[in-house]
Amino acid sequence: MSFLEGCYTNGGGGGGAVDVAGEDSGRPKFWIEFRTFDDGMHNMEGAASTPASFPQFARLPPELRLKIWEYLVQPRIVVACCLERDGRLPERRAQLRKRTAGESTTESCGGGGGSDDDNDNDNDNDNDNNNDGNGRGGSTTNGSCSPVLLRTCRESRSVGLRFYELTFSWRISKLLSDTPVSQPARVWFNFALDALYLTGELEAFDAYGFNSPMVYFLRPEDTRRVRHVACAFAELGYPRLESDQIFGCLWHVADRFRAAERLLLALSPGEEEVAHCKLASSSSSSSSSSRSSSSSSSPNPQAAKVVGGGKKQEEEEEEENEGREGVRVATTTLTDEDNVMQKIWEGWMGSVKGREARDDRTQLVDKKMVLVREESLADVISGF
Repeated sequence: MSFLEGCYTNGGGGGGAVDVAGEDSGRPKFWIEFRTFDDGMHNMEGAASTPASFPQFARLPPELRLKIWEYLVQPRIVVACCLERDGRLPERRAQLRKRTAGESTTESCGGGGGSDDDNDNDNDNDNDNNNDGNGRGGSTTNGSCSPVLLRTCRESRSVGLRFYELTFSWRISKLLSDTPVSQPARVWFNFALDALYLTGELEAFDAYGFNSPMVYFLRPEDTRRVRHVACAFAELGYPRLESDQIFGCLWHVADRFRAAERLLLALSPGEEEVAHCKLASSSSSSSSSSRSSSSSSSPNPQAAKVVGGGKKQEEEEEEENEGREGVRVATTTLTDEDNVMQKIWEGWMGSVKGREARDDRTQLVDKKMVLVREESLADVISGF
């Protein structure tokens, strides 16, 4: 058990975290907010032939209605953003809104940051009733952390509760902030399908310059069950920070989320050049060769997607491209032959390769750092 893990356990995070309101009334320096980056409904809403309503649904046999509700259990991406009360807070909040729901975001869950003006009413924590009238924000992503099944009707909620559970309580020790802050579990999460997307202050620093990894604020009982985890590439500080600092950040995430086979590093528009990777494009005349070459690169998010879908998916994609009569189609493939994050990881982990003893470090040697465009994150995760 690490020092920070001990602080968490001794601070009461194991059973039920103390609510923010029950602690010091002062405003905390750090806190975590959760929002939905993708609710998994984007593929369904893209079908133009789907009717907007179906009044006869209530007349269907109960067993058929329950089966239909289960189809709404889709892979979701939940953002966990660590915020710091400093001069960058307004910028951080703007990034969080843009990342999760654009201008239509009015809700969040799991926030503990305060009630000041820059909060913009984002800390409405009534998650069971987060709804703007139509069950969604203004797009397929929204600020509510409640899955659509839990916000539709009593019958759908009874189905959803079989798949989702409240999780991700967190606690920030007074060793990092003069005002300790915590939250009980308020985030609905499906550990079998959903992904956690880490943004904000991945490494929080106190007044003396000592860092505390954001992931250690979360309960280890929760993080060890997460199968899909992603980080915002920009938060790693490359190339501004030294490689040992970047490796330390990657290590903390990989160590805390051991059930995840890979760490997805999401690049915002324009960051491909910084990460030493390029966006591949293919045409109908060369779609087969492009797909073959992209599948051979490792690690590669599009290749992982093909593995998840199998040969049938590959054939369907080829037919779709062939029907476009030579029009060049931009794909989501990132050719990352010079994946700088994988090189940093392997460079620092190389000393433990080949060891017979399977200690904590050797278990993480083969962890893959996968570069992926943020806008394609949902598609890549659903393909695993």
